[in-house]
Amino acid sequence: MKAIQIEVDDEMLDAMINDKEVQALGISEFSRATIKSFLKWRAEREIDKQYERVYGDPRVREALEREVKEWIDEQVWVD
Repeated sequence: MKAIQIEVDDEMLDAMINDKEVQALGISEFSRATIKSFLKWRAEREIDKQYERVYGDPRVREALEREVKEWIDEQVWVD
């Protein structure tokens, strides 16, 4: 692990210092977890955008709907 230096304003620092969860984790672990969460969210958002690009195409959507209709009667629902 490498140490880095970041700057936050006094208001943000006070909020972090006074937050119970941040206190429990420590500022460094809180920062690592927050950055990790952001990077995961951004990767998932990119995947969502890819789905939107593909399935947003009416030709792809129509082909998928046709395929689903072909298989819908094959489903078995157990009570």
